Amino acid sequence: MSSQHEVEKSLTRLCEEMRAGGTAKLPSERDLALRLGASRSTVRRVLDAMQADGALYRVRGRAGGAFLTGVSTGPPVPEDVPGSGEGRRKVLRDLNQVKGIPQMLSEQGYRDGTQVVRAALEAPSPAVAGCFGSSGPVVSLLRVRFADGEALSLEHAYLPAPRFPGLLNHPLTSLYALLASEYGTVVGRTEEIIEATAATAPVSGILHVSPGAPLLKVTRRAWAEDVTGDVTGDVTGDASGDAAPVEFSVDLFRADRTSLTVRSDRPGAKLHHPFPAGPH
Repeated sequence: MSSQHEVEKSLTRLCEEMRAGGTAKLPSERDLALRLGASRSTVRRVLDAMQADGALYRVRGRAGGAFLTGVSTGPPVPEDVPGSGEGRRKVLRDLNQVKGIPQMLSEQGYRDGTQVVRAALEAPSPAVAGCFGSSGPVVSLLRVRFADGEALSLEHAYLPAPRFPGLLNHPLTSLYALLASEYGTVVGRTEEIIEATAATAPVSGILHVSPGAPLLKVTRRAWAEDVTGDVTGDVTGDASGDAAPVEFSVDLFRADRTSLTVRSDRPGAKLHHPFPAGPH
């Protein structure tokens, strides 16, 4: 017959396996005794000690038994699934405002950093040419963004080269600030498509995550304001004249370092209180 110490070790291991599998109800004392090669009285003493330690609780009745604490016995619910990087501070991307990464990080108390991986003039791909409505050359800008010295995102931005001559001769850390100060172009509207994806091996090396780590893929088009402050063009993709976007970008954000917030109103809704500036 197994000793009480051996039963304690075996039951502890069984409980760990059950917790990992999301199973809460333990086998009956009789089944445990048969499985562990011990007497029912020995199994009961070990279960009593585990109950006293708060590791399990007992329920009387036909449907009762011994149950592990902290293991849900109901249907799975979304809030039981932890977010990527839960428990650590994350960069908050407010999708209701148009801001460059340096400004966004500075406002949240992060030290921003940028590494330019590649900056060149090149012929556009069909997708980029379709966005700008032109097959003319584009500025291709591949950068890694950092928050407090840790990789945050890998960004690939395209801009129409004829509209921004000499762009590559300037520092390329804050693109939106550069467009405003040197070219009088203020980005006033963006359209972003956000998808969940996983890091490939090359991307994982750049962002310092494991291959397959969760990422947020953001595909963005940006339009400029005119001198009146109105946005030139619309989000229908009209590429005539100034109606064409001024930026097309595909970005990959680390999901363990990034949270998204968006605010939505029902058309015509009368709100008693405005939304706060940040998440609530």
